[in-house]
Amino acid sequence: MFRPLGDPTVHDYLRVAVSLRLRNLFDYRCAPFLTVDVGSRVSIPFGRQSKIGLVVDRVPTTGMPEDKIRDINNVLDEEPVVSPELMSTLKWVSEYYHQSFGEILWTALPMPIRRGQPQQPKLEIGYALTEEGRRLTEESFSRARVQKKIFQELLNSASPVTKERLERSGSSWRNAIQSMETKGWVVSSTVSRVAKRKKPNLIYELTFDQQQALSNIMDSLNRYQCFLLQGVTGSGKTEVYLRAALEVINNGRQVLLLVPEIGLMPQTVERLSDALGIQVFSYHSGMTPADRHRTWWFAKSGQAKVIAGTRSAALLSFQDLGLIVIDEEHDSSFKQQERARYHARTVALYRAMKCNIPIVLGSATPSLETIWAASNNRLTTMTLPHRATRVAMPKVRVLDLNEVYLKEGVAMPLINAIQKRIDDREQSLIFLNRRGFAPVVVCGDCKWVAKCDNCDVKMILHKADNRLHCHLCGAKRPICEICEECGSERMHNLGEGTERIESVLHETFPGARIMRIDSDATRGFRDIEQKLTRIQNGEADILVGTQMLSKGHHFPFVTLVGILNADQGFFSIDFRAMEYVFQQVLQVAGRAGRVEKPGEVIIQTLNPDSEYFERIRSHDYMGFAKDELAHRKQANQPPYAYYALLRANSPKQESVIEFLNDAKRIGEGLLLGRAYPSVDLMDVVMSPISRIARRARAQLLATSTRNDEIKPFLSSWVEILEKHPRKGKLRWNLDVDPIDFH
Repeated sequence: MFRPLGDPTVHDYLRVAVSLRLRNLFDYRCAPFLTVDVGSRVSIPFGRQSKIGLVVDRVPTTGMPEDKIRDINNVLDEEPVVSPELMSTLKWVSEYYHQSFGEILWTALPMPIRRGQPQQPKLEIGYALTEEGRRLTEESFSRARVQKKIFQELLNSASPVTKERLERSGSSWRNAIQSMETKGWVVSSTVSRVAKRKKPNLIYELTFDQQQALSNIMDSLNRYQCFLLQGVTGSGKTEVYLRAALEVINNGRQVLLLVPEIGLMPQTVERLSDALGIQVFSYHSGMTPADRHRTWWFAKSGQAKVIAGTRSAALLSFQDLGLIVIDEEHDSSFKQQERARYHARTVALYRAMKCNIPIVLGSATPSLETIWAASNNRLTTMTLPHRATRVAMPKVRVLDLNEVYLKEGVAMPLINAIQKRIDDREQSLIFLNRRGFAPVVVCGDCKWVAKCDNCDVKMILHKADNRLHCHLCGAKRPICEICEECGSERMHNLGEGTERIESVLHETFPGARIMRIDSDATRGFRDIEQKLTRIQNGEADILVGTQMLSKGHHFPFVTLVGILNADQGFFSIDFRAMEYVFQQVLQVAGRAGRVEKPGEVIIQTLNPDSEYFERIRSHDYMGFAKDELAHRKQANQPPYAYYALLRANSPKQESVIEFLNDAKRIGEGLLLGRAYPSVDLMDVVMSPISRIARRARAQLLATSTRNDEIKPFLSSWVEILEKHPRKGKLRWNLDVDPIDFH
């Protein structure tokens, strides 16, 4: 940690980032004989307390007065926690999104590292059968279901099994394993390294199109190249990922696979581990801080060769990254919407370029930005036009809700189709992207509607606890049996949510096994994993769910998909609404008929003659994309323009409007010199949802046709706004490349 560097009375200065929303760095004094590498953590005095900071630079001089400079307390790392490559990437993220560099830096680190714990995590505990335990049979556990699952897991493993795998046995696995230890059947030990590699298990023969795509990726393994792998649902994109990943890890390098949802992690990790014969590490918000710390360490040290994660994994440290894959690249979940705002796809693209490695964007319904980039030769498109099983794409029926009988939101033709699947022992998936029982509670006399006291939204009726819920602030209150406006008892529950549809289906199909999957019906990551496993094992007849069921899942027994509300995009002010709806409908439709039997999709709509449904019937996403891009170009919307949204919120609406009007005047002052001729500022408007959690919300949109003009404008604008006085409890943020306007 120490080395002589000349005169010990001469000091160097450290530029230190702290986890604050402030964009500036802080200078501290450091003795020249003290080795402090850029990217290392240091303990620093900060006000009247000590904080942990991250060294961004070491400089010989500072602009601060010498009597204002304080000494660092001590150095926490012998080697940096952030590599030069990642430091460069995070600096770019900070500059592109105009976010605090300190906050971006600390977002990239797991909680134990932020709190100053050692880089190397505590050793994990693994469990193995004793000699006595191996003499047991499954019949020994006939009355202990969880112990039986643990026994099977340990019996089939050549190395100690960690808690991550044992958690799949059930929520009471800890009590079960302790009981087995007490009986002498199981022994525990520390696991200090990654599990040994097994023989890869790639059993599927690639189609011609898959082989062509793989060859293109293989030819670019040692240089930057961006690929769009566009394949219809069930076309075998994952098989291409697997073989490309195998080549990379055979060369001793690492692979990062990003998926949009935590719910996709179990099947992703299992598929990768089985096919590649290697331990695959997860990284997502559903993990404990200790588990995230372990994945971070194994990735940074190079021991983890394959990491599968959600958007935060794009900021992980790697020793030798060789390939990045983004599955379902179109998904809006890749955009971080709070605190350190960034888009994981954009970050991954920049990182691949910095590391000089290929990146693969996979999707059946690519984002319009990606399609536009492909049309401008910014990436290479590879297509998989057919399903790998050669099963035809599902047939699509569109039901006109004006002409069919509905049983509490479910059309009779759809009910009949579900009954046929039950008779044939097949599964049906009913999709409705709305939680709860009823979205509107209204008075039949005066038309008063139950709304949240804290937010500008209607409250949702949930029958599970017989209460009204606000899905924005989380407020709950008793069901309205009497109108608060006129005292009438004629209260009506209008509309349908997943809870109501589940109830209708139970009533209609009393003997059916019905499983609901939404954020109300699942208790965390492990519960989702267990339910998905049961579905894939055929332990359900009807699945009811929200978008949690639409993304990339493989349900081999699903042959019918029913979509109950496909019209939401027709009534949205968001210019991206139809893109999202089209993607969502095609994605959930793609869950049907993926193995042997053909699938059917039934869509309920009030707009059956819309050109959008004609495109959906023929699974013509590219036709839709071409038309939508033409509309975007005419309207000067992204990807033909760059957007940045300045949002503000405060308990007082007048404070929000005053601040944003000031911001607009400041921005217009910067534009007076016409240094940024393509930049325009729109009018200040209230947000579509004007109040959340008792805070008024408004926004101001900046647009430009040139990124090289809006970027310096935003930088100057934000620098001034950060010094602008704010009244009361006003908060503001800048969202670059916003994905919604709510």
